[in-house]
Amino acid sequence: MKKYLVSLLLALALVIGQAIPALAATDADITVTATPAYVAIADNATDYDFGIVATSTNYTTSTDLVAITNTSTVQTDITVSVTTNTWSGGVTWAHSETATAGVDTVGLVSNNSTFGVSDVIVKFAAPNNIYENCPAGISFSYGLKLVAPSSFGDGVQKSVIVRVSAAPG
Repeated sequence: MKKYLVSLLLALALVIGQAIPALAATDADITVTATPAYVAIADNATDYDFGIVATSTNYTTSTDLVAITNTSTVQTDITVSVTTNTWSGGVTWAHSETATAGVDTVGLVSNNSTFGVSDVIVKFAAPNNIYENCPAGISFSYGLKLVAPSSFGDGVQKSVIVRVSAAPG
C-alpha cells in the first residue's frame, strides 16, 4: 500500500508539474532615450555704419565683421537675408535681389571667406546660404559689401536689418 501511495503521489506530482509552467522571467525592459536636435546661433555685432557713401560705389567690410557663434548640436544650413525689401529713412531705397545698384536701389553681398570668391547676395524674398552644411559647433565670421545706388533722392541716413538664420541641414 505504501508503495502504491508513493507511486500515486509521484504520478500526481508529474501531472501537476506539467500543468504548472516553470517560473521564469516574464518581463524584459529596455530604456529608450532621444536627444533633440538643438539649433542655436548668436552674433557679436548689433549694428554697422558704412558712413557717408557716394553713388555707384562699393563699400566692403572685412570678412570678420560679424562673428557667428554656433552652438548647434547638428549640422546646419545658415542663411543671410534682409528683413524687408526697402531701406528706411527719408526717400526709401529699394533693396535689390540681385545686388544691382539703381536709382535709390541698393544691394548687399556677404562673404565668410574672401570677397570676390563665393560672394553671397543678401536677398529679402529667398535667403541664400552663407554656410551650407555647417558642422555642429563650428563658428565662423562674415562681412558685408554695400553696392550703393546710382543716384540718391535725399541725404537722409538709411537702414535695413541683416538677419542670419540657422536650420538643420
